[in-house]
Amino acid sequence: MGRKRTIDRDAILDAAEAIVSEAGAGQLTFDQVAARAGVSKGGVLYCFASKSALIAAMMERDLRRFEAEVAARHAAGEGDRLKARIDATRDESEAMAARAASLMAALVEVGDEAEPLRADYRGWLDSFRDDAEGRRRRLAFLACEGIFMLRGLGILDIDAKEWDAIFDDIAQLANEN
Repeated sequence: MGRKRTIDRDAILDAAEAIVSEAGAGQLTFDQVAARAGVSKGGVLYCFASKSALIAAMMERDLRRFEAEVAARHAAGEGDRLKARIDATRDESEAMAARAASLMAALVEVGDEAEPLRADYRGWLDSFRDDAEGRRRRLAFLACEGIFMLRGLGILDIDAKEWDAIFDDIAQLANEN
């Protein structure tokens, strides 16, 4: 009796992320993922029961990566959590922004699969106090997320100089006392 073959879930996610980076989440198919990952379509389906489950898994993995980046910046003394998040968002590559925005847009249509992302945003919004400073910081957070999405979705072409100027303004808004 031969050894039971295992399917590397991360390799499937890597393959799917590469496809989304190249063509967007709307073009993602199980056939493409299987071919890229070197497994059968059934192998992909074994790990992910639906396209929305695959997209949600990619988004959750990216969210964990980004949260770790924010936590590392915060631990290194780069200001409070909001400043660390603003700085981490500022430093995301255009390709990463495009992939994240594409995944987020695809998740809008899938209901419960987007719950971890919804919970993350709700947690952030709930963390801001209901006073002038908290409302200003909430606006800075939303501005950061908005410009990230506009750039990531390709709606707004922003060069590096303008990107940095916008994030300087956002950081100032977040940190005014």
